[in-house]
Amino acid sequence: MYLSMQSKGRTWTFRTFLALLLVGVMTAVGCGNTSDKNEEEVGSETTDYRLGEPITDSTLAAIVTSKYGTDTLTTETFLAQYNMVLERFPMIQGSPEQTRELRRNLVEDFVMRHALFGEADELNIVADTERINMQIARIRSQFPNEEAYQQALVEEGITEDSLRNSIRDLIRQQMVQEHMEAGAVQPTESEIEAFRQEQAQQIRASHILFLTPPGDTGAEDSIRAKAEAVLDSIKAGADFAEMARRHSDDGSASQGGDLNYFSRGQMVPPFEEAAFSLKDSGDVTPELVKTQYGYHIIQLTDRRTGELVDTSQARQMLLSRNRQEAVEAGINRLRAEVTVRVNPNVVQADLNQPLIPRY
Repeated sequence: MYLSMQSKGRTWTFRTFLALLLVGVMTAVGCGNTSDKNEEEVGSETTDYRLGEPITDSTLAAIVTSKYGTDTLTTETFLAQYNMVLERFPMIQGSPEQTRELRRNLVEDFVMRHALFGEADELNIVADTERINMQIARIRSQFPNEEAYQQALVEEGITEDSLRNSIRDLIRQQMVQEHMEAGAVQPTESEIEAFRQEQAQQIRASHILFLTPPGDTGAEDSIRAKAEAVLDSIKAGADFAEMARRHSDDGSASQGGDLNYFSRGQMVPPFEEAAFSLKDSGDVTPELVKTQYGYHIIQLTDRRTGELVDTSQARQMLLSRNRQEAVEAGINRLRAEVTVRVNPNVVQADLNQPLIPRY
């Protein structure tokens, strides 16, 4: 994340680096999704947070309690972090969904720091000094000379010790992740061959997505009714691509809903199951397909058998998947062991509601 400090020809400031630290930890440990993939692609199955009574003290944003102790996130700190990110990424301010996601991510980051640092302490994990120095050196190298580096520290109100501590914290969290990855099982030869055959089978599909707002059952009923009406129109002969352009809430709407080719394992299970169950090109799902994002109408447009993935590549892909699953299992274990209390008036985001995807 902080290894590349250049953007559009200028050097990122330390404050930008710290802002990225704030919003990037969840991604670093496999608990978030900031990729540019289509929104129905695989996301990790997570365990809900155990939520305590809401906080009414206006000075507090969140409190997390576990076997590791108790940590408190003050409203002042929460808002300082929030505003710092918005300062560096002003485009977020124009999107209610992204600002809500940011507020939630800040609380999730706070919660997972508590859990990961507690786990690191329990495992006696200490960030290697050489590894810290390497990252400091990388940051220093982005400046023309030592004077410019020191001046940037002064301008941002950051000491080298505080920068070093931020890097140390991130590395410790990454080391906990690496400890979790070590528990991943090696794929067998039969699993590798089955995976190669499976990945060779691809379909091309289009879809129409009707987003449902989290927690709003009244709105969901009307959205479902609209989706049913569009599905009826398609069954009656309406052009699928035109219906997608007119009605889909997905970024693929301008392409008539086209998602291009994909293999198994690239979409969330309900979407994948429905799409791969279609037999012939032009077939449309007879019923609406419900995922965590809303209601989908899916049309199969093509099938093909691609080239077999190289055996060594397939082995690495399976091992990477197993490592990711091991990390997700570890994170979910930690998540289940903490109790979180949130001030809804400050955070304004429900930790246990699925996030609206970004396009």
